[in-house]
Amino acid sequence: MDHLSIRRELAPLIERYARGRVLDAGAGRMAWRSLLMARASEYLSMDYEAAHPDLSFQGDLRGGLPVDDKSIDAVFCCSVLEHIPEPWLVFAELKRIVRPGGHVILSVPFIYYLHGAPHDYFRFTRYGVTEMATKAGFEIAELKTSGGIAHMLLHAVSMVSTALLWHRRAPFLAAAPALVLFGVARLVDRLDRGGLFAQTVNVVLRQPLDTP
Repeated sequence: MDHLSIRRELAPLIERYARGRVLDAGAGRMAWRSLLMARASEYLSMDYEAAHPDLSFQGDLRGGLPVDDKSIDAVFCCSVLEHIPEPWLVFAELKRIVRPGGHVILSVPFIYYLHGAPHDYFRFTRYGVTEMATKAGFEIAELKTSGGIAHMLLHAVSMVSTALLWHRRAPFLAAAPALVLFGVARLVDRLDRGGLFAQTVNVVLRQPLDTP
């Protein structure tokens, strides 16, 4: 369910803002590669560690990426900042590499379970992300939240049902209940219009055109 939810929220943002030279920052196992490559004229991927053999390069998002100043049209960064001890430094490095008029598609957790331990350091409110981004010199193009309490609770139910129903000859038996639960969670979580109990904060940052 988590993968369904975040994909449903971020796919439209990728379609609207990913173009030109695109950097998949913190690409990990490169789960988003196909969607990003469909929009990019050139696709680059990086991570701190070589989690996938097809990574373009390794680097540290806190500074010193082997990328020229103002040379990237769009950056995609999903579920990465919580694993960086000094996430505020990332915004300065992204500001350096993104071209004027370019964008950063960023997704960070708000209410979310511990993952990637022991390197899971932070959770982010919409206000915290806005503060760090604007202080670095970005403009906010879009900001939305996704998920909620119903999604979190029904995700646990979905995991149990998938484990009980999974069979390699009929994977659809496990997928069907997960899709139903996902639909129910979306309906319930829409009641939280202010995103008070959201799981993730999804924001698109814009590099101002007058950036020197």
